[in-house]
Amino acid sequence: MKKRSFYKWLKKRIKHQYHSLRELYAIESSNSNVHIENGVQIINSKNLRLGKNIYICRGSVLHCGGEAWCNFQGGISIGDYTYIAPNCVLFGAGEIEIGAQCNFGPGVQIMSQSLHKDLRNDDVLLDKVVPPHMFAKVTLGKGVLVGTGSIILAGVTIGDGAVISAGSVIQKDIPKNSVVITGRKIKVIDKQSPLFRPR
Repeated sequence: MKKRSFYKWLKKRIKHQYHSLRELYAIESSNSNVHIENGVQIINSKNLRLGKNIYICRGSVLHCGGEAWCNFQGGISIGDYTYIAPNCVLFGAGEIEIGAQCNFGPGVQIMSQSLHKDLRNDDVLLDKVVPPHMFAKVTLGKGVLVGTGSIILAGVTIGDGAVISAGSVIQKDIPKNSVVITGRKIKVIDKQSPLFRPR
């Protein structure tokens, strides 16, 4: 009996991996200039829009929404010449739009949803397997550099050419050509600054 239940489990896992690989094959076949390494997980790829010459490294997760708990909304769009380093997590249930020529360090997280604020005082909501969420679009402009381990939260807009240093937590909008150094925002006015990188 144990062997039979194990084989059912194994069959289910293999079937799931087969479908995942078929989805990745379909994405790469229809986007010939996109490279997705082994070990990338893409959930609901029908809500994923890709530009050209995009590179997504192993261990990254792209959740494109499209499920009941997010009212079948959401999606992720990634602009041309964008690089996503290993182990990045993009949760696009509230929608994520990434401009061209962006560059993410390892372990970057972008969250376009958060748990609903009413959870704090409602035991019934806390007992749900999938508690309610709030959703807000995240937008990154052209040429945004996001350092290793940074977290960008729901509803944030980051302007063109902004630089986010490693380990930053971004909760508010960042103007274009700004530099964020561990939570401290610096507006770059001098185009000769070593921190300014034109796109």
